[in-house]
Amino acid sequence: MTERLRNKCDLFLRNRNTVSKKFKFEKDMMSIAAGLIFTGADKETDIEKLNECRKILNKHTGFFSEYRDAVKLALLSEMALSENPEQYIDDVKAVYRKLHKGKFKDNSYMVLAAMLTCDLGKQEVAEEIVEKHNEIMKQMEKQHPILTNSEDISYVILLALSGRSVNSIISDMNECFDYLRKTCKIKAGPDSVQGLSEILALTDGNIREKCDKIISIYNILKDNKADIKGGYAFSALGALIGIDESPEVIAREIIEADAFLDSCKGFDEKSVDKNQRLMFAIMLVAESCGMTSSVVNNTFINNALGIIKAKQIATMITIISNVLPPVLGAIVDNASEKNDKSETTEAEQESTEVDDN
Repeated sequence: MTERLRNKCDLFLRNRNTVSKKFKFEKDMMSIAAGLIFTGADKETDIEKLNECRKILNKHTGFFSEYRDAVKLALLSEMALSENPEQYIDDVKAVYRKLHKGKFKDNSYMVLAAMLTCDLGKQEVAEEIVEKHNEIMKQMEKQHPILTNSEDISYVILLALSGRSVNSIISDMNECFDYLRKTCKIKAGPDSVQGLSEILALTDGNIREKCDKIISIYNILKDNKADIKGGYAFSALGALIGIDESPEVIAREIIEADAFLDSCKGFDEKSVDKNQRLMFAIMLVAESCGMTSSVVNNTFINNALGIIKAKQIATMITIISNVLPPVLGAIVDNASEKNDKSETTEAEQESTEVDDN
């Protein structure tokens, strides 16, 4: 394992553990997502900032708000990383309202899509992005009605933000989907293949060449008993497309990252599904290796943050029960706040006792 990848893995573990200890009432998968977000920014988790952001979020949103369900920890993490958390949540809410006017139902994927738009600083042209997003979704629903659903919202927002034309995006997606399914006869399910097609369509370049590189990585992993059984881990392979290394080198890094995580508490096969752990390994490798500008021409996509962020958060949301009901998210949030107050009171009592002695 390279030193850079090992450092990235160590940072991810520290961040995940820090979040899970403080936000005890949250789903483990969302603690992992928050850990990945801070790791992607090369930052240590700032718990004090997270707590401040939680108060800001609660002040700006209602008890039954979609902002306080499954996506909350990811949103808090992005707020904590922003220079102005209050402005960030205001911008996200404004973009969300514009998305909602596009006749989408309230859900966490729309919140994520609004976050991605704000992370790019595109909130001022959100109407144009929404129009392009709606056109892409319309064509996807027409050609793949069964496969296209709310989970695609965040990916399609990235496609709308990519600068590529709608026709070129749809053309690449369809060619990628057919090539993988009919020519390569990949055994991954159609949902997984569509997810990969969406990610590969984010960038310029020959779509079949990109498919071939991903399939080479996939096959090497399979030959080394790191077989990806379709699902989210398969589509996450798209995050690797911009790495300027051979499939052999990339696959070796994934295998080593997966083995490292397997040796850590909370990531062994008793704690997480092997396919999920492989997905985390893929994300960490993608972030540690960096992207090459020869493959992509968009600054945001070039550093892979958009691809990884959309995949990691939307995937976590899906895994943890198809989005928690808002009321449950609010109850969990309130329980976390009470726990924080209890810990603060205990600490103050201990300090008083020490002073008295």
